[in-house]
Amino acid sequence: MADFLDVTAHIPELRYRTPHGTTEVTGIAYDSRQVVTGDIFVAYRGFHADGHTHIAAALARGAVAVIYEDASYDTTLLVPAMRVDNARPALGAVAAALAGYPARAMRIIGITGTDGKTTTTYLTALALDCAGSRSGLVGTADFKVGPRIWANSTRQSTPEAPEIQQILCDMVAADCTHAVLESTSHALSRRWQRLAECAFDVAVLTNVTSEHLDFHGDVVQYRRDKMELFAMLGESQAESHKQRKVAIVNSDDPYHREFLAAAPLRAERLTYGVLNHADVRATDIRSSAAGLSFTLSSHWGHRQVQLGLTGDFNVWNTLAALTIACSEGVPLDDALAVLSQVNGVRGRMQRIDAGQPFTVLVDYAHTPAAFGKVMGLIRPITEGKLIVVFGSAGERDREKRPAQGAIAAQYCDVVYVTDEDPRGEDRLTIIEQIAVGARHYGKKDGVDLFCIPDRSLAIAAALHAAQPNDMVLLLGKGHEGSIIQAHGSIPWDEAAEAVKVLASLGHS
Repeated sequence: MADFLDVTAHIPELRYRTPHGTTEVTGIAYDSRQVVTGDIFVAYRGFHADGHTHIAAALARGAVAVIYEDASYDTTLLVPAMRVDNARPALGAVAAALAGYPARAMRIIGITGTDGKTTTTYLTALALDCAGSRSGLVGTADFKVGPRIWANSTRQSTPEAPEIQQILCDMVAADCTHAVLESTSHALSRRWQRLAECAFDVAVLTNVTSEHLDFHGDVVQYRRDKMELFAMLGESQAESHKQRKVAIVNSDDPYHREFLAAAPLRAERLTYGVLNHADVRATDIRSSAAGLSFTLSSHWGHRQVQLGLTGDFNVWNTLAALTIACSEGVPLDDALAVLSQVNGVRGRMQRIDAGQPFTVLVDYAHTPAAFGKVMGLIRPITEGKLIVVFGSAGERDREKRPAQGAIAAQYCDVVYVTDEDPRGEDRLTIIEQIAVGARHYGKKDGVDLFCIPDRSLAIAAALHAAQPNDMVLLLGKGHEGSIIQAHGSIPWDEAAEAVKVLASLGHS
């Protein structure tokens, strides 16, 4: 139990407080359907709904206090309540207070960037665990609390603040020493601040290109929102283990100096990279279908590195994870021993190996830019044919579909077009729009272009057609655990589906 006035004492931009005194509260909710007795209900205007219209429902379910934005409610609420300009930051502040500020009990590592966050977060957690530390992880693909790992089914890389604070509590209860948080631009934005009171100790930049401009407005604001992670290193903490702050950036990113400048002066600064001078650098990179190798130079030693990961971009992800882990005291050789055993992160260039004579990779790539990046890296290391299976989401980015088909046709020998998440849109229309782009670059139906709506059947067809030394890319679903259709979702596991088909072919 906590006092409503106590847990809201540090809410920013308080505009009005109802005169109804205070009350004891036990939790916080932003979805009226999830309210239980004793909760504070936080009402804000969302993209698709206005939480103020659900205040009555929240009170009926047992909410005992309200935080809101709309001034018209100032004199109508008969429970303790307060109005703020933006209720989303208030949600984070109060969630942390109710949880007892769990981030203060651990070293907190935030990883931001356009690409590579999920893989780097996962690799970092593995590297930290190998030297006596115990890590937790919040990422697009998975959650981790100590030895327990489970799928992130929320379809949010960074969940809402109450969920973040709860999982941090679970990490503290499991004696975790470190938490690694995938930190998206949305979550870091001052408009949302899902990561408020996360007490970051290490801020990491993978890279920054252009994305989510519908939310951020322009690329400059997009970068500024990501820089908030580095600025948050300046938040003071009393605990001795929270005094050391570290800013880590990719020296090959043209904006890396701006991110370092956003960190407080007292923070240590480290760089990693390939093309430019860096504190941790890879040279002599060699890539094949079997994995990666490179020469590592760092403050902690020089080594020849062999990885099971595929794709040159995983060199940068590995360098980032090594820099983080070693800066946190993990011996370089221990970290390398663990990372060399990783064949792929779930849904991120994940190798499916059942002993088949061809390579199968599962990846989340679903945009034309991501297609070009993945296929451009894989094409040169493919000895046989490059075969791809993919679709495009319904009710989303219709204009990208012909481009997806065109890029796939240019890089790949055989293209299978199928469902991704059709939602309420006609699946055949989606597939035809993709196929137009593939045909424009010479693909012919029934020869090297196959339109198969059922994703299971499309994967089966592609794997049945694969020959020794071929490469099969299964793109678009990655780690996701469902396919969204018009009348709901059906469970889905891309990697498991590939394993099942390979088993039917006699590979296991």
